[in-house]
Amino acid sequence: MRGRVTPWLAALLLVPVSLRAQTTDKGAGKPPLPLASQGDQVVVKRDAVRLLDPDKYRVPLFLEPHLTVTLSAPFDGVVKQVLFKPNSLVKAQSEVVRLENTVQNLTLQKAQAEYRAALIEQKEAEKRSENQQALAAARVEAAKAAVDLAKYLSDQTSIRTPISGEVLRVLVTDGEYVRAGDPLLVIGDTSRMKVEIPVERQQVEKDKPQTIKVESAEVMAKVEAILPLAPRFDPLRDLFESVASAIVVVDNPDGKYKPGQTVYVPLIPRHPVVELPSGAVGNLSDGGRKVQVLRQWIVRDLPVTVMGSVGSSRVFVSGPFAEGDEVIFETSHQLPDGFQLKPAGVASGAGTAAPATGAGAGAAPKTTRPAGGF
Repeated sequence: MRGRVTPWLAALLLVPVSLRAQTTDKGAGKPPLPLASQGDQVVVKRDAVRLLDPDKYRVPLFLEPHLTVTLSAPFDGVVKQVLFKPNSLVKAQSEVVRLENTVQNLTLQKAQAEYRAALIEQKEAEKRSENQQALAAARVEAAKAAVDLAKYLSDQTSIRTPISGEVLRVLVTDGEYVRAGDPLLVIGDTSRMKVEIPVERQQVEKDKPQTIKVESAEVMAKVEAILPLAPRFDPLRDLFESVASAIVVVDNPDGKYKPGQTVYVPLIPRHPVVELPSGAVGNLSDGGRKVQVLRQWIVRDLPVTVMGSVGSSRVFVSGPFAEGDEVIFETSHQLPDGFQLKPAGVASGAGTAAPATGAGAGAAPKTTRPAGGF
């Protein structure tokens, strides 16, 4: 039985409905359902949700230079001078760190003197026997090798970068003692940035474009490689049938993007994950997906991201669900966002529209409702 509708209440009901009629994938080819009005008896099938914590699947993603080099100390010694600061731009083969070289320079001078002495001995041996001449020649050869080695060790006190790029980190200070192998400086080629992300294997191809979100901006990247799923992404196997890792690259000739900027991808949920019937997923006017829930007896449209499927009839979605939400998967009427319901048998007023308050989807108080129709 339809109750009396006041003019202001009818106008309030028509506003949300005119934006988007309720649709689901299952009912795409069926005639539209009647619009619920004040006093209508509405049949709603719903399920209580079980929230999966998104922290289980969350892995921090960030941009990093396509090529990164860590320069290390070639031997034990003292840092004489660090020539560049973080964020400095350097050219390939530039000297970036200088180690104390007193010992190496003295060793080189000694080797050079011994080489000169060997040359003199070789000249004097020209008047002697062949064996003495051969011995003098060998001494010259050994002295020359000692000079080359001493020069090489002296050159090692000047640490040079093999690539052009930006100084990302300086790990030592002037006067600091370091051991062989200790890292001194990190340099990255920031003209191209990369990040390893999880992807659905069937949805990506090598050398094809791939959209990622860098902080708040949508960015077009290119798939450089498709790899087996990295161990840190293993929990996502619970949500997707076939998931892999992909290295995606972003061109950055003007330095717009910086190392460490946060990257977001749809496969890593930022909101609670819920398993629900496929028919509960509908469409938003902007092309996104939505799920309707009953929260404190008020219908709410929640934007969701569809994750993987569970068989042929259920899916995982991620969205701003709250404890106590009940997912609506079948109704007898179109229910606009903000429509308020009351169980049959409660005093009149069921089927009225509640004005939107602008509160977030998770703002409803915690409540638990039994599943079923009413």
